[in-house]
Amino acid sequence: QAGLPLRLPRMPSVVLLTLCVTPEALLRGASSAIPRAASTRSLTTLRSNLLRSFPSSATAPLSPLVPSLRGRVWALSQPARSMLSDPDADYFNTVKDMADKGNAEAQFNLGMCYMAGRGCDMDEPQAVKYYTLSAEQGNAEALYNLGVCSYYGRGLQKDKLAAMEWYAKAADKGHTPAQFALGVCYEKGFLPGLEKDTKKAISFFEAAAEAGDAAAQFKLGEAYFYGRTGVTEDFEKAFRLFKMASDQGLAKAQYNLGMCYYYGQGVDNNEEQAAQLFLKAAVQGHPQAEYQIASCYYTGKGVDKDMDKAVTWFTKAANQSHPVAQYSLAQCYYYGRGVEKDEDKAMQFYKMAASQGHAQAKYWLGIIIQNKQKEAECRQREARKQPKGYVKAAEGGAKAAERGRESGQMGAGLRCVSQLGKAMHKGVDAADSTGGQPG
Repeated sequence: QAGLPLRLPRMPSVVLLTLCVTPEALLRGASSAIPRAASTRSLTTLRSNLLRSFPSSATAPLSPLVPSLRGRVWALSQPARSMLSDPDADYFNTVKDMADKGNAEAQFNLGMCYMAGRGCDMDEPQAVKYYTLSAEQGNAEALYNLGVCSYYGRGLQKDKLAAMEWYAKAADKGHTPAQFALGVCYEKGFLPGLEKDTKKAISFFEAAAEAGDAAAQFKLGEAYFYGRTGVTEDFEKAFRLFKMASDQGLAKAQYNLGMCYYYGQGVDNNEEQAAQLFLKAAVQGHPQAEYQIASCYYTGKGVDKDMDKAVTWFTKAANQSHPVAQYSLAQCYYYGRGVEKDEDKAMQFYKMAASQGHAQAKYWLGIIIQNKQKEAECRQREARKQPKGYVKAAEGGAKAAERGRESGQMGAGLRCVSQLGKAMHKGVDAADSTGGQPG
């Protein structure tokens, strides 16, 4: 931070590694040490020298280094960022140079660039080409990605059995997403020529879960919670697995863990802890968690009762087509709880929930429609009871006013309106004297 030279020589690999793991202040310090007039040239030189300094040996761990460097560069202030060249193009060119020299990690990363169109045009066959080159050197990530490409037909002919073969090769190298993918395939048994095998499924889920894969931990937790996929129901084991996945930020695991606390399954009941977990999952957009935290605010369970927050979260869940949230929001509008009473909006959300088969929403929708029909019938009956004098006087006055406007004689029109008022009063008196019957 005392100031870096404007030009950096080519550095050995060990120095570069140190730069990549140094605190963000390093490049910020570099940008502040460069005079404003020389900023563009100097920052570009700094960045290109750093990028050129990557080792080209086949064993160099490229992926931990390049993203780290890019993170530091993009930590610069907005004016400094605007001076830099396209980071994706630089990244692509650097990776391609290394890939062409046989670096397996670079070949995998170049495949990723082609697959995502990062620094180049999207080109799935080219992505597969470089994944294959990397996989031939034993890169587990490349083996797994070839499985994904085969499974979904991206750059390769769609072939799910071939995908499983790639997954198996990656799984043998301890690749946890591949182990999880194999577990799902054996659990479902949905591939042609593949029989369902719950024992193999659980073994792959356990291997991935032990290695720290959050998706596998969640999947295994569900198996023990519901007693399926060939295992016996065990709430305590399910709770521990949900917690492991939840601690890694997996929203659906946070929701399930919250439900364990809420109902005391596998752990002592704790509504406050449940509400905190529901909120963590809800802010990630999990619709069931959005509904659950809304219910907590609505009832005051685990949190202070807050109807405004309840309506906010009911709305978020309803907008994600959660039928119970739609029904609950409709109730809020119908009774004016946390919002202004609005029967039309209530009817709108009752319809949404009813269209998804929510029985109570159908019932309340029927009640509202029935009430509206009764109101319309009452209005019609009231209209038929009105004295004819009112109607005739109103029609006559309207015609007179229209004649006055057409002739440009506004005064005459106003006199007609005045006469209309007198005629209406007489009509009212006459109607009252005859019990509402025409005279």
